[in-house]
Amino acid sequence: MAVDITTLFPGDQVLTPDDGKLYEESIRRWAENAERKAKYIVLPKSAEDVSKAVRGPSNAHNILFATQNDLEIAIKGGGHSCSGASSSKDLVIDLRHLNSVTVDANKQLITVGGGADWAAVDEEAAKYGLATVGGTVNHTGVGGLTVGGGYGWLTAKYGLTIDNLLQAQVVIANGDILTCNESENSDLFWAIRGAGSNFGPVTSFVFRGYPQTNEVWSGLLVYTPPQLEALINATATWTKGAGEDESCMIFIASPPPDFEPCLVVLPFFNGSAEEGKKKFSLFYDVGPVADMTKEMPYKVLNSIQNPMATHGDRKLFKASTVTLLDSSLVQHLFNEYCKLTTDIPETKGAAILLELHPFQKLMSVPTSAMAFASRGPFYNMNIVLRWKNSALDAELRTWASGLAEHVHQEEKTRKGSDFDGAQGYSNYGLGDERVRDVFGENYDRLRDLKAKYDPNSVFHKWFPIVPKG
Repeated sequence: MAVDITTLFPGDQVLTPDDGKLYEESIRRWAENAERKAKYIVLPKSAEDVSKAVRGPSNAHNILFATQNDLEIAIKGGGHSCSGASSSKDLVIDLRHLNSVTVDANKQLITVGGGADWAAVDEEAAKYGLATVGGTVNHTGVGGLTVGGGYGWLTAKYGLTIDNLLQAQVVIANGDILTCNESENSDLFWAIRGAGSNFGPVTSFVFRGYPQTNEVWSGLLVYTPPQLEALINATATWTKGAGEDESCMIFIASPPPDFEPCLVVLPFFNGSAEEGKKKFSLFYDVGPVADMTKEMPYKVLNSIQNPMATHGDRKLFKASTVTLLDSSLVQHLFNEYCKLTTDIPETKGAAILLELHPFQKLMSVPTSAMAFASRGPFYNMNIVLRWKNSALDAELRTWASGLAEHVHQEEKTRKGSDFDGAQGYSNYGLGDERVRDVFGENYDRLRDLKAKYDPNSVFHKWFPIVPKG
């Protein structure tokens, strides 16, 4: 018999379309095209509440509540998924109340609720002189970024977010609440480090923290289109000698006040401005037309991109990877970007992003060590489109996919390129990628574990893994 989920929780923990403004605010997402009209939004305040939302009444332990009631479940943390993975027409488990952050300074451990964002982590860790690898846009949710891999400014030194995850609490499809780490439910721990939400909501994480008491150097360097070749050549040279305390991003974008296409570099050095400018001297030799870099606390670093990554409008991500920085390839990206923003002016908020995190530390972890299967040797490219008119949705998806495929094919032909199977960072996926390409050599093991933990595919909103059997 179907169960009315509104009877399982207090009134302030379930929202339906009848709840007006509160409901409308709850279905909003970072990208408007990712929003769905859910029948129910559950706002759990504990892992036990999450279990109840999945399983149903406590006396129905062996009944898969969502399956019995034909409800599609989505898990919402920060709500940054452009593909709609955190939205559903049926049931959304919104983890916003599970947002605590606690720090054990002696053990250098950071315990984070599954609904927290990275701003809260950066802020609380800083009180104890610590930091960990987190999102470079700080209103991104901890949960989604982590289970999808997690690149950050400290990646060159400490690896991915999942490389620094020591333990997690997961609510699996039958409602059981499991603690997982390297010694307890280790196969589940292996799976959640890269397999997204395929194995259920993560209600808490324990991360390794690192001393971070010094200020860092970062900001924006702006270059004009005629400087593209010199800039990319300088960047290619920099990548060959970049150390573990360095990283940078390059944007093809149309920033204010002129909204004209240009190149923006976001450098990072974990140290002083004086030393940072020496590390990035090749970039200064090119001659930036604007220099907005400065020293800042680490907790401020992850807010630099916030003005370019505000909520609202329709958005999509589409990823590929780049092994060798080549000015002709970047020029092609720039030309295509200029054509798009000229032909469709409302896309001027779009950007093409190259994330240049040195990958030596990443590659020191074997691909088989956890579910995440895309460690290098390459850099992430992300096409980030932003627009308002829903009539453009299909055209822009096609444009982004075509450009990413062009980059992929170009890279495959490069001599000496170890590129096979590298389709791009899964957290930047559009949703049209083949699941086997996303998980690579780890897919078959993930299918076995899906059959063990979620044989009925209760959780299937993010690159759904098909259970073996």
